[in-house]
Amino acid sequence: MDLPKNERTFQFSYKSELFNKMFEGSFTVKCVLNMLDKRILEIEKSRLRLDVINPTPDLIALTTIQANLKTRIIEAPEWWKQSNNGNDIQDEGVIVTLFDKVMDQEDEWRAELKAKSEGTDKGN
Repeated sequence: MDLPKNERTFQFSYKSELFNKMFEGSFTVKCVLNMLDKRILEIEKSRLRLDVINPTPDLIALTTIQANLKTRIIEAPEWWKQSNNGNDIQDEGVIVTLFDKVMDQEDEWRAELKAKSEGTDKGN
């Protein structure tokens, strides 16, 4: 059985209520991380947390979001690049909505894989 392609491209659109501005564009992301990517993700989370002994739940959430976006995004619109990969965006709704959309790609990839494997099993 062939695995589904591990990259997905999707259109993102978010209207910031804070700035009355649209954030739109095409993102290409890795759906599932390989072992090297997982290592990079964990290192990035640690770097962002600065080895804080007792991180707050908000710090854990923010660093998880930032590290995943940095690790998973392959191609992004110009506004994303100009915003220091989202770090300079003041409306956290943009980042959280994008994170949810990025993580949806993994869910869809896994569902496609499951559907393929069930189709293969039925044929045997």
